[in-house]
Amino acid sequence: MSQRSLSVSPCAPVAGAGSPSNYSIRLGVDNYSLSHDSPPARVSQLFDILEQFGFKHVNIWLQPVTEAGDQNSLRMAERIVQIDRHMRQHGMTYTFNVEAPNFREAAEITPGVNEFDHPGGLHRWDLRMEWLKPILPPAVPAPPAFQGIVYDECEHMQLSNNKYSNEPTQRALGREADFDKPFLVNTHGMALETAYDQLVAECRRLREEHYEGRVPLSTEQVWPDLFHIFANAGWTIAPKLLKEHLSSVVMSVALGAAIQYVDRTRLWVSPDLWRFGECPGHSAESLRSALRMAYWLGAETIYVESLSYQGTDMRHPDAVTPGTLVYEPEDGPYQVTAYGRVAREFAREYVPNHPRSITWRDYRPRVALIRLPDGGWGQVGQSPADESPSRNRLLGNREHPLDEAASEWLYVWPILTHQTARPGAITIWNEKVYPERLDFFVPIDSVAVFDHLVEGPVLDAVECFVVCGHALSAKTFGAVRARVNQGATCIIARRLYDRHASGQPAGNWLVVDSFLDPRLAQTLAPFLGPPDVARFRFAGHVVEFEKGPGPDQIEVKVTERS
Repeated sequence: MSQRSLSVSPCAPVAGAGSPSNYSIRLGVDNYSLSHDSPPARVSQLFDILEQFGFKHVNIWLQPVTEAGDQNSLRMAERIVQIDRHMRQHGMTYTFNVEAPNFREAAEITPGVNEFDHPGGLHRWDLRMEWLKPILPPAVPAPPAFQGIVYDECEHMQLSNNKYSNEPTQRALGREADFDKPFLVNTHGMALETAYDQLVAECRRLREEHYEGRVPLSTEQVWPDLFHIFANAGWTIAPKLLKEHLSSVVMSVALGAAIQYVDRTRLWVSPDLWRFGECPGHSAESLRSALRMAYWLGAETIYVESLSYQGTDMRHPDAVTPGTLVYEPEDGPYQVTAYGRVAREFAREYVPNHPRSITWRDYRPRVALIRLPDGGWGQVGQSPADESPSRNRLLGNREHPLDEAASEWLYVWPILTHQTARPGAITIWNEKVYPERLDFFVPIDSVAVFDHLVEGPVLDAVECFVVCGHALSAKTFGAVRARVNQGATCIIARRLYDRHASGQPAGNWLVVDSFLDPRLAQTLAPFLGPPDVARFRFAGHVVEFEKGPGPDQIEVKVTERS
């Protein structure tokens, strides 16, 4: 296939990239609280900031109204309508972030009733449709400013059974958070395949029944797994870049889920400046790199967390003033921070000067990992004293901690990333595996992660399969075998192969009893790119990120494929 290099410089459009009209991008900010009693000056300042930055979207952190007694529900509805009016008047789109129950045990909107309680002992906040209908067509003109609900870190809450919902109360008592109620499904005692099916069904039910199919739902995730559950159910998936992630790893997982369920989902990205308890915990250059990676990997919406959070006592050295993108003192005008200057330059200068003809829908992976998404990212410890922020429960099942099958993919990533990822964990939350700060750049060559149900044309470009984990459907095994018959290579766990076939396989198969087998690296070697490039292949382009001259910097190269 012939290729033509396209210059991606800081000041020139991408020559030959085609019309950007079908590849538009929406830029914005995350976690901004706008309430009914926000002073008019602060509301006005918000829109001044958004205009200066060139942002058109806000993910609004919604808080339940609980201080007005039997008027709470009415006040809640009024707050939502008021926010919608503000956003439409200024030509903005927005989503509601319903993260409140992740750090709160109860909210009585109807007095005496905990709004976060659901049948079966579940704990989350589903907004009432009576509040939302006034901001949806036909009550407002189409298209609406309201773009849906973000269940922020819902995979975290499902895996951990809402561990942190009583953290403020417990911290005040000098105790560890110990809340323990499921978020979406009570999976205790379930087989993993059953749990997966139940989670997909509940996510679909929530979208189709509770929200009547009228409200888009989104998951913004901490742990780089479970995207497939939500994409399968028709939710938008939004990986966090930065945070505690390895950049190329989390994007490979999310891209795989997105293209597997291309007819059901959308791909957004949220560069998140938190790192452990630090905010901002990343360099300003890492934010620039995250924005460029999300853009060139075809995300539809990119929003930065957050706009003006005052930060923590522990901050990156680049955070010389409080605030994330801006500092908003109570008694003076706002100040743009080093991070804000990066975000503003990206929105107002970089994007207009670098139109793209790339969409995530056209991603064509060279290597595919296939596994049941169980939430196994490398969590450690069985006891609370040794437990990571994600409880050691696969899909939230307290009877099923991280095991050998769930860990197999954790020994593939180091090979695929030239040892940047470490054996045993794929986020730096496992500080035993990652004791030091890592650079943003992570080498890779066109990898995607699919779930155990994948089949169809999405596999056509794959040259090497790695099949591991707890389950594999018969249709998926058949699809992989067909590709091997066409010349592809497959590395597969023996227990999965033996469920679907017997005898010595014909073709390019490596059947292993352990993913520590040294033949794994030997078999993958022909499918690895160079150690100084993170490469992502698309139908019409190849996007390459190379390590820049300074820490956390990347350089972008786009090559046409014809």
